[in-house]
Amino acid sequence: MWAGITGIGGVKNADAAHFDPTTGRVTLDAVSVGTTDYYGVQVGIGQVLRYTTLPPVSTVDVFDPATGQLTIRSLTVGGVRYTNIVVTLQAVYGVTGAGMTAAANPVLPNDVLFSDQWHLRNTGQAGRTGVAGLAGDDLNAARAWNLATGKGIQIAILDDGLDIYHEDLRTVPGKSWDYRVNAYGDPSSGLGNHGTACGGLAAAIGNNGKGVVGVAFDAQLVGYNLLQTGTSYAQANALVKDMDSNHIYSNSYGALDYLGTFQPAETMWENAIMTGLNQGRNGKGAIYVWAAGNGAPRDRSDYDEQANFYGVIAVTAVNDQGKASEYAEAGSNVLISAYGGEYCDTHTLTTTDVTAAAGFNNGTTNPEDYIGKSHYTRCLNGSSGAAPQIAGVVALMLEVNPALTWRDVRMILAQTARQNDPTHPDWRANAGGLLFNPQYGFGVADAWAAVTAAQNWVSIAPQKVASYAMSSAMPITLSQTGIEKLEFVEITLTSQHASVGDLHITLTSPSGTVSTLAVPHTCASPDTLVIVGCGSGLITGFRFGIAQLIGERADGVWRLAVQDTKKNSPADVLGWSIRAMGF
Repeated sequence: MWAGITGIGGVKNADAAHFDPTTGRVTLDAVSVGTTDYYGVQVGIGQVLRYTTLPPVSTVDVFDPATGQLTIRSLTVGGVRYTNIVVTLQAVYGVTGAGMTAAANPVLPNDVLFSDQWHLRNTGQAGRTGVAGLAGDDLNAARAWNLATGKGIQIAILDDGLDIYHEDLRTVPGKSWDYRVNAYGDPSSGLGNHGTACGGLAAAIGNNGKGVVGVAFDAQLVGYNLLQTGTSYAQANALVKDMDSNHIYSNSYGALDYLGTFQPAETMWENAIMTGLNQGRNGKGAIYVWAAGNGAPRDRSDYDEQANFYGVIAVTAVNDQGKASEYAEAGSNVLISAYGGEYCDTHTLTTTDVTAAAGFNNGTTNPEDYIGKSHYTRCLNGSSGAAPQIAGVVALMLEVNPALTWRDVRMILAQTARQNDPTHPDWRANAGGLLFNPQYGFGVADAWAAVTAAQNWVSIAPQKVASYAMSSAMPITLSQTGIEKLEFVEITLTSQHASVGDLHITLTSPSGTVSTLAVPHTCASPDTLVIVGCGSGLITGFRFGIAQLIGERADGVWRLAVQDTKKNSPADVLGWSIRAMGF
């Protein structure tokens, strides 16, 4: 009855169950039944109803008395590891003890606005329209706080500033940077409402009886106001500043939204990211979290070379129902989702606001926001809000396992993500056994599952890179790369086609997984948003990034299709290249 293949490895001693082939019995470390854990449970299996080759979707084994079914997260039989196994019970032979589960005892901070922070703990809170959120659709942070709170981790907020004197933010004295004077100092000075709101989502102080709580509420923050200068130097410099002390760089900015044009990254910016990956965190690599963009339906995150870069964690947004926010960009480059909500007149995020009245909330004139609480706002939304939540989740992971590399972090987030909005039609399993949806990446981050996996994670093998270039649109064959499990794939495409808005571009992996890189769309003027031509965009080459192939093999035939949908014929391609990364 046991047949299948193993999924992606990485968790040491991942099985919490043991199969005895002599007796046919299974012993489980713990089984959750309602709000109670039973320890040392030995059972006889009746019928195996189903199993998968995907990573476990639960962190515990669960028995449902209503159906009589037991779900075992992971079990190795005959040297083969099976996951998400659903069985009926033939008999229960022994139980050694019982106690309350961690799920029944979430950590509930005493911060006065915590009950409004549905993204942390969704109990069905209603938005401004009175529509209840989907209870349980959240980051699972309250459970994760049993294991970690971000202590000892430092997060840099790269934005328009950060209110370093805010009552609810734990900032590192003297280590924020003001790019207006190019020196350590106050990056806010009354400005910086966007960065302050993002900082609160990542790491607002918890259990201080004030305001809000961040995902990593014991982490420390520094702020860099690079957006107040708009220079390429500031954007690149901020990405490598104080790499000896910054673990995570949270970036809630990027390509202009709703334009539809292909927007390249600067070489200076790319070099800064590579420096951080190679040298940050004492060689384990800085963690770069990036907002995927708010320009849907015209934009896709694929059109942004920064979000396409291999060292960046691209994060898109979902609302309080666990569905894509109206503005949230899809993309084959998206790794993970977090919460952005919709708009202030419906349901958005509650977080910190600058102490000065010039922030999102002045405490008096916006009836949709908190009246009399100008230090806080419930009106932040976007992938801007989703990205710092992921920065917070990563801080929890690094607290329990500082040895994680930047590559480990990406792999854990992908493997432990929760499949939200399960009826969405674009969910597909890739050949590595992972579910992916270009609207959500690998799903919504599950802080509890990610921290649990991080605790005993064994770092993945050193990275291998394989590349090949073709001076036409012909398929590319990779062979003898030694890459059994892909982590990321980059495609650079060059074409003289006059309008990228006419193109439908896909990449098909050797395993048959299709990644969509561009779809037909209109473009708009950045000044007026009036519809204009999209332009060539590919004439000097444009780099796409694909995250959705994690776990697949690199060897085989890669096929690029570039279709001119106006002429219903293949578009002219001057050349394309592939760069595959994995182990």
